[in-house]
Amino acid sequence: MYEVILYAAIATIICAMLFSVLGKNVGHGADNAIDPTKFMAKPDEDKPAVIDPVEDTGDFPDIANIRAFDPGFSLNVFLDQAQGAYGVILESFAEGDRDLLGELLTPKVYEVYDAAITDRDLNNLVQVTDLARIIHAEVTHVSCPDKVARISVSFDAELSSALKDADGNVVQGEADMLSRSSEVWSFERNMADRNPNWLLADVAPSDSNFDADPTPDTTH
Repeated sequence: MYEVILYAAIATIICAMLFSVLGKNVGHGADNAIDPTKFMAKPDEDKPAVIDPVEDTGDFPDIANIRAFDPGFSLNVFLDQAQGAYGVILESFAEGDRDLLGELLTPKVYEVYDAAITDRDLNNLVQVTDLARIIHAEVTHVSCPDKVARISVSFDAELSSALKDADGNVVQGEADMLSRSSEVWSFERNMADRNPNWLLADVAPSDSNFDADPTPDTTH
């Protein structure tokens, strides 16, 4: 009896771990227990700055300008945080959570996302997005000519995304089929601002062969 209970508990834990690693359906109104601001925030100033001594930043000399404002900045840590932000923004857009999006997007990008959510609501449509995994994420550009830093990340992800009507019928996309999405997301931070968060400032497709498009592009 005790062995059965033990095996059941272990199975529950394993299922929970797989769920958290492989992604989850978004767009169903589930509570979001994630604090999105932690993904792109500056490290705790009370803790000593730790920079990976072998971190290769030779391709991005402007990192030195970023570190002039933030000595503890690490490109590797930023990339990890950016991947977390990617998942949260996908979820927030699918859920139509304007409050979270307001904390993660620049005003220009927020305006585009807000209009898309409004159009979705007016047509009684619900978006369902399932991020299965981020296949590859790579920093492609870093600039900080003055006080505004901008870092671009190329995301190659596997996901499904669809719009459903009020009756649950799919009117656009594929709800049960995974597709590849390839986009470049650019994040900005005013290094002189008291707000330590990096905000999504631009979204552009990076490969026309991948047709999954879970969020609006902002480059015109």
